[in-house]
Amino acid sequence: MSRRFRGAFGLLLVCIASACGDGGGPPSRAGDLTVSYFQGGPGAGALLLTITGGEVDNVTAEHGEQVAFSSPSPGMTRVIVMGNLGTGVLLRVRVPDVTLASRYSVLTDQVADKITFSLIDPTPHTLTISP
Repeated sequence: MSRRFRGAFGLLLVCIASACGDGGGPPSRAGDLTVSYFQGGPGAGALLLTITGGEVDNVTAEHGEQVAFSSPSPGMTRVIVMGNLGTGVLLRVRVPDVTLASRYSVLTDQVADKITFSLIDPTPHTLTISP
């Protein structure tokens, strides 16, 4: 076997071995992400929010608020939460792979006033999502 052939053959074996690996990442596992809310404006009685970045299996309220959710397209889930909303952990979001948590984001779309339920400026009402 020539030296050149042995070198090419060795390189081929290294490439094959690396392709057969598990990708080096942690195995996927289902789990919960938390959505935290900061009420920076008038008291909110309802929020409409959008979660993007991946599949969502379930959404539950942390403190007994009413929650409804729908996934109108892959990677996007719309959530409405109503009740006595206050600063802190608001929702638990079940996802199929918590190792991909950094791909998820959450946006406040609309906010309804706690007393009149009229729409108010959503800008000071912020949300974060984390593992």
